Amino acid sequence: MSTPVTFFLIPAEGLAGVLTPSRLASLRAAVVREDPEAMEDEEVLLALMDHLSQHGGAALTRLPEPLGDEVLELLDVLAEDLVHADKEPRSERLEQATSQRPDADDLQAAEAVVSAACPDTLRRLWRHTVWGRVPPQEGATDDLRRINPNLGYWTNAEVRQLRDGLREHLDGAPSYQPVSGWARFTSRLRRLTRRGDPARAFDAVTQALEKASRQGAGLLFAR
Repeated sequence: MSTPVTFFLIPAEGLAGVLTPSRLASLRAAVVREDPEAMEDEEVLLALMDHLSQHGGAALTRLPEPLGDEVLELLDVLAEDLVHADKEPRSERLEQATSQRPDADDLQAAEAVVSAACPDTLRRLWRHTVWGRVPPQEGATDDLRRINPNLGYWTNAEVRQLRDGLREHLDGAPSYQPVSGWARFTSRLRRLTRRGDPARAFDAVTQALEKASRQGAGLLFAR
């Protein structure tokens, strides 16, 4: 069974606005609390959290060695904190942008539609929902693939760009087919080898994009 993906409203600047000192302090405490005897193994991760608390979330894109090696683990800890609401809250909760939670397979099936119908800029943005997004490697694609790419995001500028682009290149609900006949044919071919329902993904994403656009927010998606 594929993993459901939750969409959250975040500050307009993206992930940097989520990594506030209070949230980082809460995440740090959770790491220490979960395995106090393994702190030597988590020393660099804790140092990364302390560095970001001191210098701000934007410092994630210009980390000194060896802190950069812990970015993936930090994002995993953040995703765990945000997604598993059944656990005792560890830090301030983010507002969900939509109640819909498409599967990771749905988002990958929708990627075939976007790839066939939309320009490269939109394709690259959509791929963050499938492959994850790890600063500062913003230009990478397949190299970011992980066993479970837990977390990705769009800034508010990217939210507006993607919202307008999907409106231009795709029909609306319920099918979200490409406007171009040739693109429609190509997207069907690409989806033959993929599981998932692209319309379900587009429903959730378009709702999230509309809400984020109205509020001047970015979007974070976590599984």
